[in-house]
Amino acid sequence: MYLVDTNVISVGAPSRARAAIDLVAWMDEHSAELYLSTVTVAEIEDGIAKARREKATRKAADLTAWLETLLHLYSDRILAFDVAAARIAGALSDVARSSGRTAGFADIAIAATAKAHGLVILTRNARHFVPLGVPTLNPTAAATLRAAAGFRSAI
Repeated sequence: MYLVDTNVISVGAPSRARAAIDLVAWMDEHSAELYLSTVTVAEIEDGIAKARREKATRKAADLTAWLETLLHLYSDRILAFDVAAARIAGALSDVARSSGRTAGFADIAIAATAKAHGLVILTRNARHFVPLGVPTLNPTAAATLRAAAGFRSAI
């Protein structure tokens, strides 16, 4: 079971020139095992607000429609940043601080949510989470490995 980091779910955003086909296929294959954090929803909303502020109305509308689709697809698999996650976040923040690293609040909240639910974080930036001691998987690497294995078996 996985908690999808914002930088992974964003690969499918309409503002992306081209989605990583292998990654999208991997996510489709594992969709029942994927969860989103309310923090990711907030980060996407932040991007929509920025597009509106910059008068990029088409981009804002496209992102809004995409977010609505995500909310529908993940409806019962969107995890709140609740009291349990908040308490874990406080401890994780101190872990990062004590190791001389700083982590952004969004990453700490996503890590805490994953830890509270026993999930692995799907991220393309494992370095943001490794200091927090939360397991991660780079799905781009996993998709690449799967594609390579498929290629080898086709030879």
